[in-house]
Amino acid sequence: MTSSLRERRRQRLCDEILEAAQSLIAERGYAAMSMEDLAAQVGISKPTLYSHFSTKEDLVVAMATLAMERLFSAVDDGDPPRRSPLARLTDLLRTGVQVQLDRQVTAMHLWMPEIVQMMKSREESLAQLCRIDAVVVDLVRQAQAHGEIADGLDEPSVVRIFYALFMSPNVARLSLVDTPDPDTMPEAVARFFLRGVASGKNM
Repeated sequence: MTSSLRERRRQRLCDEILEAAQSLIAERGYAAMSMEDLAAQVGISKPTLYSHFSTKEDLVVAMATLAMERLFSAVDDGDPPRRSPLARLTDLLRTGVQVQLDRQVTAMHLWMPEIVQMMKSREESLAQLCRIDAVVVDLVRQAQAHGEIADGLDEPSVVRIFYALFMSPNVARLSLVDTPDPDTMPEAVARFFLRGVASGKNM
């Protein structure tokens, strides 16, 4: 029982470190975030931080992998699909935008070139990237096969449109407009996606 309690405390601290790392990267960028600043943000010593993550790269890969797992958890419901592929893809987009707004998970920072490169160099995080992309690409292909995607839209374009809209909660942070409304933006993004890619019969 003592061991279990110790493990739970260690996991809670690990989660807190990853959340703080994501916040600092969103605020300053990867290059400007130091392990010293991160330790201070969490309120722990540098040796304690390094006992959890031996390098900055290990930390960032773990942070990005966890964030992606949260953002795409909607695809792992385990239920047989009852909705059309385009409906499932749109639900994934809507849910991903909602999670970002509710939890302040920033999808855009997951796709920074240096973070993507780090993730591609690690077997576990590369597998996660490929798994997520495979789900999105498969749903796009199924939607095309069912005639749900408008004629003339190629698969790579639809996939990139999906990812661009997925990251939309964190675009234009310096704009003069207010921050997006978490109660209305997910549905607005979903409608925008459908109007842009759906064939006439799915409008």
